[in-house]
Amino acid sequence: MKLYLSPSIIIKDKFKYHDEIKDDLTNLIKKSKNKSRIKKDDYYDDNISKLDWEDSEDPEREWVKKYIEKFGKALSHYATCLGYSKIHLQRIWYQEYNTDATHGWHIHSGNYTGAYYLKLPEDAPYTEFIENPGHTKSYTIKVKEGDLLFFPSHFMHRSPKNKSLENKIIISWNLSFDGIN
Repeated sequence: MKLYLSPSIIIKDKFKYHDEIKDDLTNLIKKSKNKSRIKKDDYYDDNISKLDWEDSEDPEREWVKKYIEKFGKALSHYATCLGYSKIHLQRIWYQEYNTDATHGWHIHSGNYTGAYYLKLPEDAPYTEFIENPGHTKSYTIKVKEGDLLFFPSHFMHRSPKNKSLENKIIISWNLSFDGIN
């Protein structure tokens, strides 16, 4: 057997609408119903404080209806940069990490996924990656509040334990591409 490693692309950019929407989006998330909470168990090493994953295909959530156009413009722009003509947004959801919250190693469905760092205290952890399953060395990409990471869905990643006394909030998504430019 021979393994061939191919280059992959991660895009990091400032979400251009961050300053405009941060406070309102944070408030909409705070008042949203917490229908789902992933707790640590015998299989998963997850302890996410609040998320709306179970509703991630529902476009009628208040925060999604209000801001989906802005997210769609940004994600379409990044897909175009990669040479694709259209995207199909499969899921979009938020995750909130209070002190000691974590999300263990996982991958996503679709072609690309990512995170928009809506609220990121300076001492909160960055997303940690392992690009290829055969590698055990991990790495992070330094981000700050308002940044967006766009990366292949098959990249193994996690959110290490939040040691900050402040909460961290991300918006995440799964999408697929249709057509090549």
